[in-house]
Amino acid sequence: SMKKYFELFSKYKWRIIAVILIIVLAVCAFNLLNQSEIDVTFYQVRSDKVSDNIRIVVLADLHLKEFGKDNIRLVEQIDKLTPDIIACVGDMNNLKNDDYSVVTNLCEKLVNIASVYYALGNNEYEAKLFKDSNITKDLKAVGVHVLDDASEIVDIKDTKLNIGGLSQGPEQFERYGHQFFDKYIEEDYFKLLLVHYPDEFMGILEDYPIDLALCGHAHGGQVRIPFVGGLYATGQGFFPKLVDGFHQIGNSNVIISRGLGSSHIIPRINNKPELCVVDLCWY
Repeated sequence: SMKKYFELFSKYKWRIIAVILIIVLAVCAFNLLNQSEIDVTFYQVRSDKVSDNIRIVVLADLHLKEFGKDNIRLVEQIDKLTPDIIACVGDMNNLKNDDYSVVTNLCEKLVNIASVYYALGNNEYEAKLFKDSNITKDLKAVGVHVLDDASEIVDIKDTKLNIGGLSQGPEQFERYGHQFFDKYIEEDYFKLLLVHYPDEFMGILEDYPIDLALCGHAHGGQVRIPFVGGLYATGQGFFPKLVDGFHQIGNSNVIISRGLGSSHIIPRINNKPELCVVDLCWY
């Protein structure tokens, strides 16, 4: 029977190859179209520390991607969501590219919509450390609140928020991030932590009480398998748990964005770009 199948394949091989190529091209075309659309995912987080509804729009992992000329579609979509805060949780740039004007141009528009708070991802952090990049200075120059192991207490709608940005990944936390974080965690106000790495909650941060942590980094697992989830994430390996969605970890609420772009050789598959919208409320 194997011989029969081989003969059939030999007879129709070009047709079979053509059909396979058409299927592959169709999947690629569908995936490319998917990457130009943005999913908007809504969350609600309740807290008695909040006196009125506060809306946060979360951006992560842009990696210099553009949605329309000068990111006009992305800006318009964020504007329609009427945020009180725009949170960028890192890797908006790309370490391999020294030109990050896509990021500064975008942020220059976003600051006209709402206050922009920006935590560093590994791409910004390494650009600053190893390439003497001016990205943090240039972001501050367009009006962005850059939180590089720093925090600000902000008054919005009669609610005081303690917004912090932790710059380190799990491996560097003890040496470089601990001092900032211990001081940050002492404050009683609603703690909104921008931290690029969700894997901080796999051995480092899960014992701390954080009212809301916003993360990125995992790209939703890059390739998303139906009914299973993400395939792989840096720092977590195959079939990772913390790549998207809402998680209650210890005493903390954690929301992870699938992000907007990609820096991997393997493209995002079955994994649309995502904006997260978080409504903080007391009721």
